[in-house]
Amino acid sequence: MPSKRYAQYCPVARSLDVLGERWTLLVVRSLLMGPQRYTDLRDALPGIATDLLTARLRTLEDAGYVQRRELPRPAPATVYELTDSGWRLAHLVLALAQIGLDRLGAPAADEDISPAALVLSLRASLHHDRAAHAEDDYQLELDGESFTVTIENGQLQTTRGPAPNPRCTISTSARTLAQMLSGAADPKAAMAAGDLRLDGPQSCLTRFVSTFAYPTAA
Repeated sequence: MPSKRYAQYCPVARSLDVLGERWTLLVVRSLLMGPQRYTDLRDALPGIATDLLTARLRTLEDAGYVQRRELPRPAPATVYELTDSGWRLAHLVLALAQIGLDRLGAPAADEDISPAALVLSLRASLHHDRAAHAEDDYQLELDGESFTVTIENGQLQTTRGPAPNPRCTISTSARTLAQMLSGAADPKAAMAAGDLRLDGPQSCLTRFVSTFAYPTAA
């Protein structure tokens, strides 16, 4: 347990003893997209000091939310991943994301935009009424990283890596995609400017943006 505690007999306080310090839930957010090496986590969290990242990982490990695993050859590496208890935190992180969408707005010029965090936010911004009967596979190419976004029976999955048979592939920067979802950029204008490349029908891009548009886009 961290040295600073609320010392209250309350389940909320007990959770915050572990999860309430700065950066902790952002570490969890990064791991919700799958196992990560230490260097991957550091790159995904610009501004965090290396000793602070080490401390936050140790706290999460001690609490049983995160574990280390050795990857086998030919690419041996140590990765951090969520335990079964850690995956229970997904509800907390996504609830915070849904609340934060109302305050998000368009991305500021000085704000870092992580492609993985942006893809994860799609789980919070999904318009369930528009996805209720959809069966779609999208491939996103964001700043050189591949992601698969799958809607099936109204349920959404977001994973790293290319989609096996996507309805369309959207290649752009994380910033451009964030601007489109927030309503600050028009998809057709982004294509015309060369900021976005679409492999598939235009209707696929239109449907993607409308399905995941942030509340502020209105």
